[in-house]
Amino acid sequence: MEQQVIYNAAIYCRLSRDDLSTGESSSIQTQKALLTKYVTENGWRVAGCYVDDGYSGTNYNRPDFERMIEDIEDGKINLVITKDLSRLGRDYIKTGYYSEIWFPENGVRYIALNDGIDSLKSDNDIAPFKNILNEMYAKDLSKKIKSAFRVKFARGDYHGAFPHFGYAKDPNNNCKLIIDAESAETVRLIFDLAKQGYGAARIRTVLIDRKLPTPAAYLYKRNPEKWYTKKFQNAAPYEFYAWSTGMVDRIRDDEIYIGNTIHYREISVSYKTKNRYWQPRDKWWRVENTHEPIIDIDTWNLVQRRYHQKARPARKNPPNIFQRIVLCADCQKLMWLTPRQYSPKGELTERRYFHCGTYRQHSKLKCSMHNASYAAVQAIVLNDIREYARLAMESPEELLARLTETENRQKQAAHEQAQKDYTNGVKRLGELENLLRRLFEENVAGRMSNENYEAMFSLYQAEQQSLKPQLEMLSVQLAAYGEDQNNGQKWIALIAKYADLQELDAPIVNELCEKILIHQHEKVNRKRVQKIEIFYRFVGKLPTVNGEVEHEIHGSRHLCANNAIAVNK
Repeated sequence: MEQQVIYNAAIYCRLSRDDLSTGESSSIQTQKALLTKYVTENGWRVAGCYVDDGYSGTNYNRPDFERMIEDIEDGKINLVITKDLSRLGRDYIKTGYYSEIWFPENGVRYIALNDGIDSLKSDNDIAPFKNILNEMYAKDLSKKIKSAFRVKFARGDYHGAFPHFGYAKDPNNNCKLIIDAESAETVRLIFDLAKQGYGAARIRTVLIDRKLPTPAAYLYKRNPEKWYTKKFQNAAPYEFYAWSTGMVDRIRDDEIYIGNTIHYREISVSYKTKNRYWQPRDKWWRVENTHEPIIDIDTWNLVQRRYHQKARPARKNPPNIFQRIVLCADCQKLMWLTPRQYSPKGELTERRYFHCGTYRQHSKLKCSMHNASYAAVQAIVLNDIREYARLAMESPEELLARLTETENRQKQAAHEQAQKDYTNGVKRLGELENLLRRLFEENVAGRMSNENYEAMFSLYQAEQQSLKPQLEMLSVQLAAYGEDQNNGQKWIALIAKYADLQELDAPIVNELCEKILIHQHEKVNRKRVQKIEIFYRFVGKLPTVNGEVEHEIHGSRHLCANNAIAVNK
């Protein structure tokens, strides 16, 4: 006698529109009631109810859907039920993948109640066509929405989740902006300082000193339950006024403050994804005089002229040979390099310094300066390369023994991730081959029209063709990881060429170095001491030739000695 299966059902509900008020929409409640009634009437157990209210069906990045998948993987669920196929999703490729491949492979029965789809039965031939129609509906709806927005934009309506900083939405007309007195004062202050010649960094400092809230913090202040709750509810006080130069620049360049509305600064890649990309200025759509300006046109023109013209000829600096290699040791962001300086007498000096890019953007709120002399870093790297090159020439066996202790540990994590990606890719490639074969059989049997067959075949084939190069690249990476034992010999042979190196240049640095970390300086016995770490290609970070763990910069002037920079102040 066949044993009856005990089903633990997951009720999945979705609605692709935002609620007008807190709580779930009535449509979600209707889905819940319908599906719960069906599950209980069949004597099954409701293991969980998963609701994505306000999420589009054209992508699967939905919190409760992902939670449901995790519960299936944990063995808590063996039945998924939705009101219809479109509630599961409107991307017909991914919906077909879950309903026809992933659910069966994980021992899950799937039911789309109103569509009469049940994976336990064999009469589900209509399911692929319903998935295609669901996606066509989503695509057509996207076109209609975009067309409606163009009409609204043309008549000057404002559409955004929240108003620009300095404005509020008119309580009598949600598509119109009115000036918000409190935040508008901050905008006027920014333009007033810019008019006086203040740069973005100085303006940022004034805003921080006055503890004026950033645009995001101001939204949170106005409605803490709706805007940026996770960012600010447990944030340190300084986060509320952590202005950056980027924030200042965006306000200073935004025409919204002279009464114009700009549309299509960025557009979506596809109706299936929320990813967006910026368009060039000549493709923006400008609608003038849509609301009351905060900044008068004379001030606007003066500020734009001052900050978009070149005040003096660009300095001709020698190239930065460490470009995109020198990083801040604390925030891991790129270090910026100051241009060459001019003395009061107009003489050009060579005092150039690295300093943290995060510090330049956010001041001391986010990181510290980590400033280090360009010449000192250059001398340390040059000396280290020459010393290792000398050791590679004189005692390669000793050097190889030293390298073997450190190289494998640093690459293990990357190796494991590449292996995981490769395994998943091979699995997906096999699934695509099965799907293509099934499509062919359906077409030959006359159960699928040539038009639908060609459309679905081209999509599956495109994914297959994009996946193969990725797998080839991962295969090459895995093969390279398998050769880690040879990395020491490779590096020794590479660096041995530079025993007589007299001057560094960018090609040599990029050939040998992976990254260089600059630490914040410390005071040791009343002297300024700063550490740097050099990570070489193939072998990563190494101790100095004379056995120290890191290199050091002492003081502000430097002399090359014993693989470090030693200075008498």
